[in-house]
Amino acid sequence: MISKLRDDWVIDEKKNDINDMNTTMTHATPEEKLSHLDSSRIGEALIAHAKLQPQDVERILALQSSENILFGEAAKRLGLIKESDIKKVLSEQYAYAYSHDPSQINKALIAAHTPFSEEVERLRSLRGQLMMRWFDLGHKTLAITSTQVDDAAHLVTANLAIVFSQLNKKTLLVDANLRAPMHHELFDVESRVGLSNILANRQGSYQLSRHASLPNLSILSAGTQVPNPQELLSNGSFSDLMDELSALYDVILIECVPLSLGADYLPVVAKAKAAIVVTRQDVTTARDLHLLQEQLNMTGAQIIGSVIQEL
Repeated sequence: MISKLRDDWVIDEKKNDINDMNTTMTHATPEEKLSHLDSSRIGEALIAHAKLQPQDVERILALQSSENILFGEAAKRLGLIKESDIKKVLSEQYAYAYSHDPSQINKALIAAHTPFSEEVERLRSLRGQLMMRWFDLGHKTLAITSTQVDDAAHLVTANLAIVFSQLNKKTLLVDANLRAPMHHELFDVESRVGLSNILANRQGSYQLSRHASLPNLSILSAGTQVPNPQELLSNGSFSDLMDELSALYDVILIECVPLSLGADYLPVVAKAKAAIVVTRQDVTTARDLHLLQEQLNMTGAQIIGSVIQEL
């Protein structure tokens, strides 16, 4: 799904394809990761969660020794625990804010449903690059832009917000796409009172949305559809709001309207002071990408790079 962050924006228009970086990553299964932990600690953790009895641990250790397999694999083979139990222990051992019950979360949010998959490993790689290039330098806000709706920037933004929250960072996702918002549906949160209502001064106080299965993540939906989104985002209220929220959160990801729908992204990127561009293989064109780059350069913000979604 996600490729590495790129500094160059080259697209081979003949192939309508985006050149990619080669990435070398190791993908260990939860059981392989658990093999690095002492078996007694794993057993104690599972007993603490009422998943095992002390006598169960003895049976598991005996099978593990006789078959030369991992502790988690032995426990599963005996029918004593499930894969989800292993992942829960793993997340606690490594202080990893992982959702243990993603059943109420949209399937498109793969960072919640399959946090140990190869696709999500790529998201974590992207997160690491963004931390080094931007957030670790003391910045808190980052804009996410695209050329058109079909680039599906909302999926990258949403899943990236989740993996930042899994880093135990207080994370806020702001849906500043006031023309075609998506995040209220993805996260199933309130959409009638959101960013547009705050900026229009129709809502004096506001409360950010939370999902019980996603610790450390808050969502500010786009709010009521308005006829003047660019004016709302250009006024001082948006800047003041971002300053206020920056004092409360470690990471703020702001999704902008795509180039094809309007120029509302310009004041958002200018305020964030940095942006990444989401592209999609066989969808994003060189012409649109170069036009977006020219527009973004006018804001004076740092364009950190582009993210490629592979089909």
